[in-house]
Order: sequence, then C-alpha cells, then structure tokens
Amino acid sequence: MLKDLKFPKKIFAFLIVFSAIFYWIHVGHHYNTRIILADLGGVPWLYSSIVMLFSILAGFVIQKEWENWNSLLDSVKGEVSALRELWFWSRHLPLEFKSKFNVAIRGYVLEMSKDGLDKSARGEKSEQVEKAFTILQNVMFEMSKGGSHLFSTTFSFFTKLLEFRSSRLRYSAHNIPKSLRSTLIFTTFLLIALSLFIGIKDIWLDYIFTTSMALVSFIIYIVIDDLDHPLVPGNWHLTSNDYEELLSSIIMIED
Repeated sequence: MLKDLKFPKKIFAFLIVFSAIFYWIHVGHHYNTRIILADLGGVPWLYSSIVMLFSILAGFVIQKEWENWNSLLDSVKGEVSALRELWFWSRHLPLEFKSKFNVAIRGYVLEMSKDGLDKSARGEKSEQVEKAFTILQNVMFEMSKGGSHLFSTTFSFFTKLLEFRSSRLRYSAHNIPKSLRSTLIFTTFLLIALSLFIGIKDIWLDYIFTTSMALVSFIIYIVIDDLDHPLVPGNWHLTSNDYEELLSSIIMIED
C-alpha cells in the first residue's frame, strides 16, 4: 500500500502515525513509568552507536544503488541512441533492406514504448518485445547472407544496440539481496522505535527531536527502496519517454 504512494504522501502518512504513537507514549499517563528523564545514563550514547552503524550501512547501499541507477539510465539512453543511429543509417540502404529495417525498428520501439519497461518491473518477460527484436536480428542475418558491402557498418551500429540492450536488462535485474534488505528494514524500525524512548523534559523539543530522528531514518529507507526498484513508479522511475520520442520521430519522417 505504501509503495503506491508518492513521496510527500509517504512522509505525511508516516508523520500522522508516528505523532499518534508519540502522543500515546509521551503524553499518556504511562509516560513517567516507562521513561526516566532524570537519569538516562548511557542510553543516548548507545543510541548514537546504533545511528552510526545504520548510517554506514545506508551510505554504502545508497552509493551502490545510485551507481546502478546511473548505469541503467545510461543504458536506456544508449539503447535509444543506437536505435536512432541504426534507423538513420538504414534509410541510406538499398530499398529492400531500408523497408525491412524500418518495419523492424519501428516494431521494436513501439513494443518498448507500450509495456517493455513495465513488464521488466514486474519481473516478467515481454514476448512482444522479444519477438520484435528477433525480427530485427533476422533482418541483420538476411543482410549478412546478401554479401552487401554495407553490412560491416550496419553491424557496428547493431553491435552497439546489443551492448546497450544487454546492459539495460542486466542493470534492471539488480536488486538488494534479501538478507541486506531485511537488515535495513530491521535497523530502520529499531531507530524509529528507540527514538521514542530518548526523552527531553520539554514536550515540544522532545517531539521535534524524536520526530526528526525517526523521519530521517524513514526517508533514508524509502530512498533506498525507490532506487532499488527503478522501473516501479516512485521518485526515481524510468519511463518509456525516450522510446516514445524516437517512435514519434520515425513516424513523422517516414509517414
């Protein structure tokens, strides 16, 4: 349910729930028996140690996820660029191959625009996309058998396309290991829960401090979660806009 919410709505929902829990613990009549404000002893230092360990873990994960996001974004843009170059080059080929490449490239870009990335986000394989790409491969195979002197240049464009497509598929399949995800969830919950028991005598300062610590922990987790699912709608979400723009260009020029 939370995954479907936009970033501001996630924050707003968290603040409502956390504020209600804070009020129940810190303002309710059980507060003085649960938290001893006069002598917290080494509790703040222990909490700081947990925060430091969480920061190191989260920083490492965010760095890796950010690198994967950038690599995936570059792969998508590279694939679209390679398709554009191959299409422009094919327009100067003999009429037979020009028409075949036009149909094959248009078909592949069309399928990627429709649901190519969406199916990848669900962990599914799009038969339509694979079929469209197979048609493009078959055109390349036919051209190689024809012994055309233009094949080597055409194949170099196609090779670039293969490399970027392979990179896109590889990076889109990268996810945080389940054990590491479980650790992140546990430490996030631990920081949020323990922040409720670091008391300050002034209730408003207590609320600001506690809510800030819990909110920062929650934001860090949802940032990691968004980066780990780049094809699922979120703050970092790959769309098919680049494929749609290329398809529009092809249709406008060819038609």
